[in-house]
Amino acid sequence: MKTIISLLACLALSASYLAPAAAATSTLTIKLSAQNGSGENGTATLTQADGAVKVVIAIPNGPAGPQPAHIHDGTCASLKGVVYPLTSVAKGASTTTVKGITIDQLLAGKYAINVHKSTSDIGTYVSCGAIVKPSTAM
Repeated sequence: MKTIISLLACLALSASYLAPAAAATSTLTIKLSAQNGSGENGTATLTQADGAVKVVIAIPNGPAGPQPAHIHDGTCASLKGVVYPLTSVAKGASTTTVKGITIDQLLAGKYAINVHKSTSDIGTYVSCGAIVKPSTAM
């Protein structure tokens, strides 16, 4: 009987040290802010699905022509290299499935979604948003 009580006490003590596993992020909406006077504000909605992330970009004031979009290392203030190319935004919309990544892996680093003015003016950024956890402040 003492052995059982000791075992139960050890299990209860051990359980107090174990934190519950964090739930995987299944959906995340990123605010895309206009840059360089473009007026192209919008959102990028990331949805987790079977070892891939579906990225849906919506920019209501986007032009008809294709605008290259990417997930970059870094922040909007300091973009670095392209990590994941996305389908070009056309008529304000784009949908891409990025395989081999999770939303939580993106949140663990410093990444930003960036939209360029056009294929011929790739150096001009028109919209950008940091991939960060939403604020929980009330």
